[in-house]
Parts: sequence; C-alpha cells; structure tokens
Amino acid sequence: MASTAIIGTGTWGTAMAIHLARNGQSCVVWGRDAAKVAELQRTRRHPGLGDIEIGAAVQFTASCDAVDSADLILWAVPTQHTAAIAHIWAGRLTAVPVLSLGKGIEEKSLRRVSEVLAGEAGCTQVGVLSGPSHAEEIAQGKSACLVVCGSDAVIALALARLHGPGLRLYSSQDVVGVELAGALKNVVAIATGICDGLGCGDNLKAALITRGLAEMRRLGRALGANDATFAGLAGIGDLMTTCYSPHGRNRALGLALAQGQTLSEHLASRGSVAEGAWTARSARALGDRHGVELPLTSEVESVLWAAKPVAQALDSLLSRSPKEENA
Repeated sequence: MASTAIIGTGTWGTAMAIHLARNGQSCVVWGRDAAKVAELQRTRRHPGLGDIEIGAAVQFTASCDAVDSADLILWAVPTQHTAAIAHIWAGRLTAVPVLSLGKGIEEKSLRRVSEVLAGEAGCTQVGVLSGPSHAEEIAQGKSACLVVCGSDAVIALALARLHGPGLRLYSSQDVVGVELAGALKNVVAIATGICDGLGCGDNLKAALITRGLAEMRRLGRALGANDATFAGLAGIGDLMTTCYSPHGRNRALGLALAQGQTLSEHLASRGSVAEGAWTARSARALGDRHGVELPLTSEVESVLWAAKPVAQALDSLLSRSPKEENA
C-alpha cells in the first residue's frame, strides 16, 4: 500500500502530516527523540501548533524500520541538522523519492538541503517543496499554494499525494532557484523585523524587501537559477509572507535584535529555529565565492555574528553610494 513518511517532528513536518490525514491519507512521522515521539503519540498535539488535534491516521515512531515501506519521504529536518540526521538514513533512502521541506543553506559546506541529502544519505531522487507556508496555517486547514520541483517522477508523485483540498501545487524544474529563494528570504525577513522593531516605517520596509529580492535574484543567477523563480511562489510569495506575518520566526528574530536581544538570548527564549541566522553567514560566503555583492545580507550577518548595532547596520545600507536600480 502506498504511504508517505515524514522525517522530523517539528511544526512543519507535523503540519504536513495533519494535512495528509485531513485529506484521508495515512502517514508515519519519524523522530530520533523517543521521548518526544511517545509524547506526540500519546497527546495527539504538537506544542508548537497549539490545540490542533493530530488525526489517528498519523503515527509517530522512533524506529527507522517503520519507515521502510514508504514510497515518498518528506524531509522536515532543520538545515543545520540535516547532515547528522541524513547519516542515520544513509543507504535506506536510495530508491525512494525524497521531498525536502527545508529552507536553508548548510553553514560549513554551503550546500543546499537537496545536495546534503544526496551527499550524506545517498538519495538519488530529491525534490523540493517550497513557497509561502506557515506551519500554523497549514495545520489549521487554511489554504495555501506551493511549488514542487525535481524530476518528472518526483513531481508527479508529490502532486498525486499532496495536492488537494487546502493545498494547491505548481510545478517547477528549477531546484536551485526554489531552494535558494526559500533560504535567502529568511535573511531579508530578519532585516524587515529589525526595521519594524526600530519603528522605521512602511517605506523603508518595502525598500528592504525589494532590494533583498534583488540580492536573492543576483545570487541565484550566479548559481544557475532562473530569474523567474524569484518572482514566483518560492520567491516573492514566500518573501512577503515571511516579512509580514506574526508567525515568521525570522522576522521575530529581527524584532528581538532591534529590542536589544542577542541571537543566543532570542533562540534560548523561543526554543525554535530561525534558519536565516545561519543562512546569512552561508549566503555571504557564497556571495564572496561567486563575486556577488550582497549588502543587505552582509549587514544582517554583521548584526547577528559580529554584534554590530542594528541602527548602525541600517545606516550603513542607506548611506551607500547611488546606483542604477537594475544593475
């Protein structure tokens, strides 16, 4: 019997499990923390998703063997932990399509999640699902439109399994662009959170989003992505949601930085991952490697990792010399 397995017990993976169950499909969710898995199985609630009940069609497990019968894997592990978790699954996912839900760039290697899965777990069929997709809203059954990309076979299976009431999918062949867009928009969201936290107003916020998108597109172009991807769901669609929604973890990080918190203080108080913090470092390194200027990303990285004052970082951006907008 065809089945879907989800690797990762975070809010996003659990929200996708709830979506599947709501549409009459069974799935198994794997986590390496046996105690957390047992608690999810017992309570049928995820602490990050409020009082939303997880249907009986969703089973939680800490056993890798329980996943072996799945013919589609949704990879819902934070980017910086993907390599370590992928090692656990090395050799077990070579023949099954894997759809990455991650939105980040590995800090040390500068690899996208699909590249990490191919390199560390030996995955040969890797696709990507991205776009404006807060876990809270998916879990609540609110409608969303996302983009799925990869080989024709991976796209066909994802469309057959995930497309349906509450979730409309579009297809793409631009894996590089979709992954980069999903990762880089988090850095822009941190910048707009800082802008909101400092009370800089809508004019500057709109400018940061627009110029952030230009940076995303420039780096994507250097890495072989399609410009049009950044004008789509994975690009401007996800960017707008992340920069404006109260659910956005990266925007919340920017707000906290504007209020004087450090990165470590904020992460400790939230108990959740803001992928953009690490992506800022990775993206800047990629920009340096490929000769791409990323001023907004560089300033966000300096605030996060070099303790540059947020007001000074904004001033550095705004005091740059005039230039042609589309250069």
